[in-house]
Amino acid sequence: MSSLSISRWCMHIASLSLLVASSLAANTAQWKPRAIYQTMTDRFARTDGSTTSPCDPAQNLFCGGTWRGTINHLDYIQGMGFDAIMISPVIKNVEGRVWYGEPYHGYWPQDIYSLNPHFGTQQDLLDLSAEVHKRGMFLMMDTVINNMAYITNGSDPATHIDYSKLTPFDSSSFYHPYCEITNWNNFTNAQMCQTGDDIVALPDLFTEHQDVQSTLEKWAQNMISTYQIDGLRIDAAKHVDTGFLSNFGKALGDTFMTGEVYQQEVDIICDYKNNYITSVPNFPVYFSVLDAFTKGNTSSLSNIVEVMKNSCNDVTGMTTFTESHDVNRFANFTQDMALAKNVVTFNILFDGIPIMYQGQEQHLHGSYYANNSNREAIWLTGYNTDAELYKLTATLNRIRKHAYNLDNNYINIETYPIYQGSSELAFRKGVEGRQTIMLLSTQGANQKETYPLYMPVAYNPGVVAMDVLNCVNYTVNEAGQLIVPMEKGEPRVFFPANLMPGSGLCGYSESNISYVELKTGKPAASGSAGMLSMTPAGIPLTILFSVFVSIVTGLGVLC
Repeated sequence: MSSLSISRWCMHIASLSLLVASSLAANTAQWKPRAIYQTMTDRFARTDGSTTSPCDPAQNLFCGGTWRGTINHLDYIQGMGFDAIMISPVIKNVEGRVWYGEPYHGYWPQDIYSLNPHFGTQQDLLDLSAEVHKRGMFLMMDTVINNMAYITNGSDPATHIDYSKLTPFDSSSFYHPYCEITNWNNFTNAQMCQTGDDIVALPDLFTEHQDVQSTLEKWAQNMISTYQIDGLRIDAAKHVDTGFLSNFGKALGDTFMTGEVYQQEVDIICDYKNNYITSVPNFPVYFSVLDAFTKGNTSSLSNIVEVMKNSCNDVTGMTTFTESHDVNRFANFTQDMALAKNVVTFNILFDGIPIMYQGQEQHLHGSYYANNSNREAIWLTGYNTDAELYKLTATLNRIRKHAYNLDNNYINIETYPIYQGSSELAFRKGVEGRQTIMLLSTQGANQKETYPLYMPVAYNPGVVAMDVLNCVNYTVNEAGQLIVPMEKGEPRVFFPANLMPGSGLCGYSESNISYVELKTGKPAASGSAGMLSMTPAGIPLTILFSVFVSIVTGLGVLC
């Protein structure tokens, strides 16, 4: 075969590889109805199933969590109603211990073509993906594309990095010249310099370089197709060249990606969301949640909800969180359970794709700024399914899914505030007659006495609204007021009582019922959800790709 023919074969393989990778992954529209449970692989579940194996998160050492352990505890995740799981970066990290710990987290990459042996084998990861998808869940992979890692242990990173130890970027030409970040809010400084230190250097990839871009894009395509990854979290997206962020997304087709831009400023967050990446975590709303439920500043949250809608393209495509591995636990600010319930309620029911970080459902209280003590081993909680926040989360995910089943456009309708008091906030989401209303309180469990709250804008007069958290019905009066007794600082979530069948809540059976079925008693027309991606000839792309590669391999062609 001529070199020109071989080149053409290879171009066809590359094109088909991209097509298959993008077809296997899920796009933003497919992710929007999902709710994500974020795990840190090393801290979620062990292969031996232990619930007593010691793990002091402040020591920052490996504790033994694995992909196999995660497989064995997917029931725990699904029991809360989550239908997507995020796992730590899967690639091989540097080996070794420095004074502040080991790379248990997965963010110190050494070889992007090898898997992290601490987490398991290739078969373990394949099995995890298979089991996740067997349950109808999505799999999101945390991903590092900004840097590699090298232990310098006090030596000057400018002169003491042996790049030959890094795969595949084994030359200094693949990296920006060493410099230390002196101003984290200066984006040129933050994107050109290293995020590491002189103990563990994090050589900053020269992502403007075409070879670096091409290598990372092909690697990501291969990971998506090999392990059936449905979406990516991009770690430290703020530090990645914005041009490459955009190119990386285009190379992966419609693959959903949410990129970490750790900034409170609305204009910065929305600039990334509108121009460079499909989704970003909603940091402005996160900080306003803290203001509301730790400082009692209700106006901060209601205002930011409106500002974000007017500044970002489609806030419903962003990811929403109130805890993560990079911030203090909410219970570190206050251990008030009522406030925690309000925060979880907002997190699950607000616009966007909710992410719950492992352990929030157990009301853990670690601090990120106290040696990462917010990265506790979940097995030490015994995977308690009777925990208050665990059960609340299950209810919230169920009513969110039910609202979506009744109106598939529910997730695209933006939330807006309908009431703000000195210590109360109410938000509405959904079309008239099928809306959810969450009523939140910033008073906490120390609320002294019960009082009636008159909400003037909720449902039409005469509508019976059920508080799904307490299974109590309230009828909207002739003046259009929903009168709710506020007590114990607890949140309330309302939904039309006549639409509760199929919700699986308050004595109703659970089913994925549609609005048409509920109103007419007749099945809705079936769709094509869940079908394999097909070629125009009706052949599954994955099968076509496998046959194509087999033929090329048989011809002895190496691309």
